[in-house]
Amino acid sequence: MRLGVDVGGTTVKVGFIDNYKIVDRLVVETKKETLFQDVCEKVLAYAKEKNYKIDGIGVGLPGHVVGTLIDKLPNVGIENYDIKPVFNKYFPDAKVYATNDANAAALGELLADDSKTKSAYMLTLGTGVGGGLVIDGRVRDGSHSNCGEVGHMFVDYVHNYKCSCGLNGCLETIASATGIVRLAKQYYNAFETKIKKEMSAKDVLDAAKENDPLGLFVLDVVADALGRAISIIELAVDVDVFYIGGGVSNAGDILIDKITSYYKRYAHYAIKDVSIKRAKIGNDAGMLGAAYLW
Repeated sequence: MRLGVDVGGTTVKVGFIDNYKIVDRLVVETKKETLFQDVCEKVLAYAKEKNYKIDGIGVGLPGHVVGTLIDKLPNVGIENYDIKPVFNKYFPDAKVYATNDANAAALGELLADDSKTKSAYMLTLGTGVGGGLVIDGRVRDGSHSNCGEVGHMFVDYVHNYKCSCGLNGCLETIASATGIVRLAKQYYNAFETKIKKEMSAKDVLDAAKENDPLGLFVLDVVADALGRAISIIELAVDVDVFYIGGGVSNAGDILIDKITSYYKRYAHYAIKDVSIKRAKIGNDAGMLGAAYLW
């Protein structure tokens, strides 16, 4: 049996996986000082209770990771930490692999896709914007383990907002949940709107579904940026499908259709038919993908 571990800011989701199916799961609440020890102890106890034999462990991590060495997990507060020794202390016979959580989710979505495609790219739209690349069924981390960090692609020369990474005009400054709220607040007085000043990204996108002028304007700016970004990414990686995931993707067809429209406007003629889909297995994607990193 394979173990897929999806590390989040406050909880860790663990899937017990066999033949590409999550057959059981745990959610482990942790603190950063003992995060991986907590996960290992609780998983080991549960595996013994259920008589599960763990052959391999894959871990999706929300930050920069090289092999099994965590460089930095900004939202968790862990850096320069190798996870392999702690997992092998509790599971000495198991293989241990790790990658960025968006990479794991990209692989999970591809494995769950009925079209049986082999190459895909996933964009996760949440507090930030992440990305993951799968080619021929394998996650591609890149030479610097930084493949997929397209949230920091320069796309917005109009607003040129400062990004948390230190750059300006990054994709995530306008296409993330945070960015959507930032745009709505900047243009709040320029449109008639029913959106309250204390808003969430969901409020803005829900308003767009009701033809609210401000909501529609923000949707258009966000979809334009994403369509342009995807057209550039596709020129470099040439995959079959793009998955759009994360909390912002819950806006559904209105967002996906708008992104697709802009993508077709910007895409080179040879790649205009690339499919853009909403990710469909949600929180399970990270666990499933992590379990099949090898």
